[in-house]
Amino acid sequence: MKAQINLQSITIRYIVKQPHAMAHTALIVEDDPGTRLVLESTLATASIDSIFAEDGASMWKQLAHNPDIVILDLSLPDADGLELLRQLRQQSEIPVLIHSTRSDEIERIIGIEIGADDFLPKPCNMRELLARTRGLLRRSQARITAQPSKAEARKLEFGPWTLDLASRELLHTSGNPASLGVSGFALLSAFLEHPFEPLSREQLSRVLKREYVPYDRIIDVHVSQIRRILGKQDDGSSYIKTLRSQGYVFIAQVNATA
Repeated sequence: MKAQINLQSITIRYIVKQPHAMAHTALIVEDDPGTRLVLESTLATASIDSIFAEDGASMWKQLAHNPDIVILDLSLPDADGLELLRQLRQQSEIPVLIHSTRSDEIERIIGIEIGADDFLPKPCNMRELLARTRGLLRRSQARITAQPSKAEARKLEFGPWTLDLASRELLHTSGNPASLGVSGFALLSAFLEHPFEPLSREQLSRVLKREYVPYDRIIDVHVSQIRRILGKQDDGSSYIKTLRSQGYVFIAQVNATA
Protein backbone atom coordinates (compact mmCIF):
# COMPACT_ATOMS: atom_id res chain seq x y z
CA MET A 1 0.00 0.00 0.00
CA LYS A 2 1.31 3.42 -0.89
CA ALA A 3 2.10 5.75 1.94
CA GLN A 4 -0.27 8.67 2.42
CA ILE A 5 1.52 12.00 2.60
CA ASN A 6 0.02 14.75 4.74
CA LEU A 7 1.09 17.84 2.83
CA GLN A 8 -0.49 20.16 5.38
CA SER A 9 2.15 19.15 7.90
CA ILE A 10 5.04 19.71 5.50
CA THR A 11 6.54 23.06 4.63
CA ILE A 12 9.14 23.26 1.88
CA ARG A 13 11.42 26.23 1.79
CA TYR A 14 13.38 26.34 -1.44
CA ILE A 15 16.48 28.37 -0.57
CA VAL A 16 19.03 28.89 -3.31
CA LYS A 17 22.63 29.20 -2.26
CA GLN A 18 24.22 32.61 -2.65
CA PRO A 19 26.42 33.19 -5.72
CA HIS A 20 29.66 32.83 -3.76
CA ALA A 21 28.75 29.29 -2.73
CA MET A 22 29.85 27.30 -5.77
CA ALA A 23 28.76 23.83 -4.61
CA HIS A 24 25.33 22.56 -5.61
CA THR A 25 23.33 19.68 -4.19
CA ALA A 26 21.09 17.31 -6.12
CA LEU A 27 18.33 15.29 -4.47
CA ILE A 28 18.25 11.94 -6.26
CA VAL A 29 14.86 10.28 -5.78
CA GLU A 30 15.60 6.73 -6.90
CA ASP A 31 14.97 3.32 -5.37
CA ASP A 32 17.69 1.44 -7.29
CA PRO A 33 21.07 1.52 -5.45
CA GLY A 34 23.07 0.98 -8.63
CA THR A 35 21.43 3.90 -10.40
CA ARG A 36 21.94 6.10 -7.34
CA LEU A 37 25.65 5.28 -7.37
CA VAL A 38 26.03 6.04 -11.08
CA LEU A 39 24.19 9.34 -10.73
CA GLU A 40 26.21 10.33 -7.68
CA SER A 41 29.51 9.54 -9.44
CA THR A 42 28.47 11.46 -12.56
CA LEU A 43 27.37 14.57 -10.67
CA ALA A 44 30.51 14.51 -8.52
CA THR A 45 32.63 15.12 -11.64
CA ALA A 46 31.03 18.59 -11.77
CA SER A 47 31.33 19.15 -7.99
CA ILE A 48 27.61 18.56 -7.50
CA ASP A 49 26.91 16.85 -4.17
CA SER A 50 24.15 14.26 -3.88
CA ILE A 51 21.59 13.36 -1.23
CA PHE A 52 19.19 10.48 -1.67
CA ALA A 53 15.60 9.40 -1.23
CA GLU A 54 14.51 5.83 -1.89
CA ASP A 55 10.81 6.65 -1.95
CA GLY A 56 8.30 9.48 -1.84
CA ALA A 57 8.15 9.75 1.93
CA SER A 58 11.95 10.14 2.09
CA MET A 59 11.82 12.78 -0.66
CA TRP A 60 9.70 15.12 1.46
CA LYS A 61 12.12 14.72 4.37
CA GLN A 62 15.21 15.34 2.23
CA LEU A 63 13.74 18.51 0.74
CA ALA A 64 14.27 20.06 4.17
CA HIS A 65 17.99 20.11 3.29
CA ASN A 66 17.25 22.63 0.51
CA PRO A 67 18.75 20.85 -2.52
CA ASP A 68 19.25 22.86 -5.70
CA ILE A 69 17.67 20.32 -8.07
CA VAL A 70 15.65 17.11 -7.93
CA ILE A 71 16.40 14.14 -10.19
CA LEU A 72 13.20 12.12 -10.01
CA ASP A 73 12.40 8.54 -10.94
CA LEU A 74 8.71 7.97 -11.68
CA SER A 75 8.48 4.38 -10.43
CA LEU A 76 8.86 4.39 -6.66
CA PRO A 77 7.76 1.77 -4.13
CA ASP A 78 5.33 3.98 -2.22
CA ALA A 79 4.16 6.63 -4.66
CA ASP A 80 3.79 7.57 -8.30
CA GLY A 81 6.47 10.03 -9.36
CA LEU A 82 4.07 12.13 -11.42
CA GLU A 83 1.82 12.63 -8.41
CA LEU A 84 4.84 13.57 -6.30
CA LEU A 85 5.81 16.11 -8.93
CA ARG A 86 2.30 17.54 -8.99
CA GLN A 87 2.33 17.97 -5.22
CA LEU A 88 5.84 19.43 -5.24
CA ARG A 89 4.90 22.04 -7.83
CA GLN A 90 2.12 23.32 -5.58
CA GLN A 91 4.73 24.62 -3.15
CA SER A 92 8.14 24.86 -4.82
CA GLU A 93 9.83 26.01 -8.05
CA ILE A 94 12.89 23.81 -7.54
CA PRO A 95 14.15 22.46 -10.90
CA VAL A 96 13.08 18.88 -11.55
CA LEU A 97 14.65 16.53 -14.07
CA ILE A 98 12.74 13.27 -14.57
CA HIS A 99 14.98 10.23 -15.11
CA SER A 100 12.83 7.18 -15.67
CA THR A 101 12.19 4.00 -17.64
CA ARG A 102 8.65 5.30 -18.07
CA SER A 103 9.69 7.34 -21.06
CA ASP A 104 7.05 6.95 -23.76
CA GLU A 105 5.77 10.12 -25.35
CA ILE A 106 2.64 10.36 -23.18
CA GLU A 107 4.66 10.08 -19.96
CA ARG A 108 7.09 12.74 -21.20
CA ILE A 109 4.29 15.12 -22.14
CA ILE A 110 2.46 14.65 -18.85
CA GLY A 111 5.68 15.10 -16.87
CA ILE A 112 6.53 18.39 -18.57
CA GLU A 113 2.96 19.68 -18.41
CA ILE A 114 2.67 19.20 -14.66
CA GLY A 115 5.97 20.87 -13.92
CA ALA A 116 9.11 18.93 -14.85
CA ASP A 117 11.83 21.06 -16.41
CA ASP A 118 13.38 18.22 -18.39
CA PHE A 119 12.96 14.49 -19.03
CA LEU A 120 15.59 11.88 -19.82
CA PRO A 121 14.85 8.17 -20.32
CA LYS A 122 16.69 5.29 -18.70
CA PRO A 123 19.22 4.34 -19.81
CA CYS A 124 20.69 7.59 -21.08
CA ASN A 125 24.12 9.05 -21.76
CA MET A 126 25.39 10.26 -18.38
CA ARG A 127 27.25 13.13 -20.04
CA GLU A 128 23.94 14.37 -21.41
CA LEU A 129 22.29 14.04 -18.01
CA LEU A 130 25.12 16.04 -16.45
CA ALA A 131 24.83 18.74 -19.13
CA ARG A 132 21.05 19.00 -18.64
CA THR A 133 21.49 19.17 -14.86
CA ARG A 134 24.10 21.92 -15.08
CA GLY A 135 21.92 23.88 -17.50
CA LEU A 136 18.95 23.75 -15.12
CA LEU A 137 21.17 24.82 -12.22
CA ARG A 138 22.51 27.80 -14.16
CA ARG A 139 19.04 28.99 -15.13
CA SER A 140 17.71 28.48 -11.64
CA GLN A 141 20.60 30.38 -10.07
CA ALA A 142 20.04 33.31 -12.42
CA ARG A 143 16.28 33.24 -11.86
CA ILE A 144 16.45 33.42 -8.08
CA THR A 145 19.68 35.15 -7.13
CA ALA A 146 19.82 37.89 -9.74
CA GLN A 147 19.58 41.30 -8.09
CA PRO A 148 19.06 43.87 -10.87
CA SER A 149 19.23 47.58 -10.12
CA LYS A 150 16.06 49.63 -10.39
CA ALA A 151 17.19 50.90 -13.76
CA GLU A 152 17.67 47.34 -14.99
CA ALA A 153 14.58 45.84 -13.40
CA ARG A 154 11.82 45.60 -15.99
CA LYS A 155 8.31 44.36 -16.21
CA LEU A 156 6.95 43.07 -19.49
CA GLU A 157 3.21 43.70 -19.73
CA PHE A 158 0.81 42.10 -22.20
CA GLY A 159 -2.94 41.66 -21.99
CA PRO A 160 -3.85 41.08 -18.33
CA TRP A 161 -0.39 39.67 -17.59
CA THR A 162 2.89 41.07 -16.25
CA LEU A 163 6.17 39.17 -16.31
CA ASP A 164 8.38 40.65 -13.61
CA LEU A 165 12.00 40.05 -14.64
CA ALA A 166 13.28 41.06 -11.21
CA SER A 167 11.18 38.68 -9.12
CA ARG A 168 10.85 36.16 -11.99
CA GLU A 169 7.09 36.02 -11.48
CA LEU A 170 4.18 35.95 -13.90
CA LEU A 171 1.32 37.96 -12.41
CA HIS A 172 -2.29 38.35 -13.53
CA THR A 173 -4.22 41.57 -13.00
CA SER A 174 -6.30 39.60 -10.50
CA GLY A 175 -3.16 39.50 -8.36
CA ASN A 176 -2.71 35.76 -8.62
CA PRO A 177 0.78 34.53 -9.63
CA ALA A 178 1.13 31.70 -12.13
CA SER A 179 3.71 28.96 -11.76
CA LEU A 180 5.92 28.78 -14.87
CA GLY A 181 8.90 26.81 -13.66
CA VAL A 182 12.49 27.47 -14.69
CA SER A 183 12.14 26.43 -18.33
CA GLY A 184 8.74 28.05 -18.80
CA PHE A 185 10.05 31.38 -17.50
CA ALA A 186 13.05 31.23 -19.85
CA LEU A 187 10.88 30.53 -22.90
CA LEU A 188 8.22 33.13 -22.10
CA SER A 189 10.95 35.73 -21.52
CA ALA A 190 12.37 34.96 -24.97
CA PHE A 191 8.94 35.35 -26.59
CA LEU A 192 8.26 38.65 -24.84
CA GLU A 193 11.69 40.00 -25.75
CA HIS A 194 10.90 39.26 -29.42
CA PRO A 195 7.16 39.81 -30.01
CA PHE A 196 5.94 39.26 -33.59
CA GLU A 197 9.33 37.71 -34.42
CA PRO A 198 9.36 34.03 -35.43
CA LEU A 199 11.49 31.87 -33.15
CA SER A 200 12.51 28.45 -34.39
CA ARG A 201 12.58 25.35 -32.24
CA GLU A 202 16.35 25.42 -32.58
CA GLN A 203 16.50 28.98 -31.19
CA LEU A 204 14.19 28.01 -28.33
CA SER A 205 16.33 24.95 -27.60
CA ARG A 206 19.32 27.27 -27.21
CA VAL A 207 17.29 29.37 -24.76
CA LEU A 208 16.98 26.22 -22.63
CA LYS A 209 20.64 25.33 -23.28
CA ARG A 210 19.53 22.09 -24.90
CA GLU A 211 21.01 20.44 -27.94
CA TYR A 212 18.49 20.77 -30.76
CA VAL A 213 17.14 17.41 -31.90
CA PRO A 214 14.56 17.37 -34.73
CA TYR A 215 11.24 15.88 -33.65
CA ASP A 216 12.08 16.35 -29.96
CA ARG A 217 8.75 17.53 -28.51
CA ILE A 218 10.05 19.02 -25.26
CA ILE A 219 9.87 22.58 -26.67
CA ASP A 220 6.36 21.94 -28.01
CA VAL A 221 5.19 20.67 -24.64
CA HIS A 222 6.62 23.67 -22.79
CA VAL A 223 4.93 26.03 -25.27
CA SER A 224 1.65 24.16 -24.81
CA GLN A 225 1.98 24.61 -21.06
CA ILE A 226 2.59 28.37 -21.45
CA ARG A 227 -0.45 28.65 -23.73
CA ARG A 228 -2.61 26.88 -21.18
CA ILE A 229 -1.46 29.24 -18.42
CA LEU A 230 -1.98 32.43 -20.47
CA GLY A 231 -5.35 31.46 -21.91
CA LYS A 232 -6.84 33.34 -24.86
CA GLN A 233 -6.63 36.97 -25.93
CA ASP A 234 -9.77 39.11 -26.07
CA ASP A 235 -10.36 38.13 -29.70
CA GLY A 236 -10.12 34.44 -28.84
CA SER A 237 -6.71 33.91 -30.39
CA SER A 238 -3.72 32.34 -28.67
CA TYR A 239 -0.81 34.49 -27.54
CA ILE A 240 1.61 32.11 -29.22
CA LYS A 241 1.00 31.05 -32.81
CA THR A 242 2.52 27.96 -34.40
CA LEU A 243 4.32 28.61 -37.68
CA ARG A 244 4.34 25.51 -39.83
CA SER A 245 7.89 24.19 -40.37
CA GLN A 246 9.29 27.31 -38.67
CA GLY A 247 8.51 27.39 -34.96
CA TYR A 248 6.46 29.88 -32.97
CA VAL A 249 5.70 33.57 -32.78
CA PHE A 250 4.27 35.66 -29.93
CA ILE A 251 1.43 37.79 -31.32
CA ALA A 252 0.53 40.42 -28.73
CA GLN A 253 1.75 43.90 -27.93
CA VAL A 254 4.35 43.88 -25.15
CA ASN A 255 5.10 46.98 -23.08
CA ALA A 256 8.33 47.19 -21.07
CA THR A 257 8.27 49.23 -17.89
CA ALA A 258 10.84 49.86 -15.18
